[in-house]
Amino acid sequence: MRRRAANPAWLFPELSTGPENPWITASSRRQEGSPEHSGLTTLELCAGAGGQAIGLEQAGFEHTGLIEIDRHACATLRLNRPGWNVVEQDLNAFDGSQFKGVDLISGGLPCPPFSVAGNQLGWNDERNLFPAMIRLV
Repeated sequence: MRRRAANPAWLFPELSTGPENPWITASSRRQEGSPEHSGLTTLELCAGAGGQAIGLEQAGFEHTGLIEIDRHACATLRLNRPGWNVVEQDLNAFDGSQFKGVDLISGGLPCPPFSVAGNQLGWNDERNLFPAMIRLV
């Protein structure tokens, strides 16, 4: 039996971002400079595919940068929000000096260094990005 390729639009039509999707509102399509912008800025670390970033956008934040190491996540961010400044880089090597003065540093740091599933290696785990976050804050 031939299997159909996993296409999110086919599997989950509600995830389509096109104008025909009734689940995507005008505010969720909002880009920088919209009238709803609050004047607050954010730099997002470990941005992933942008779930938190979209929430912050809807709350009125303007993204000055989204830092992510995964190239697929970066491609998703660039596809869905071409106006965002997506930086594909390891957070440990990232120099945030050009973002000095943002109102909020947000992020979804990986938890495996401190979780049971990640063997709780903590500060000795190479995936621990807490020192990088603290350095940037």
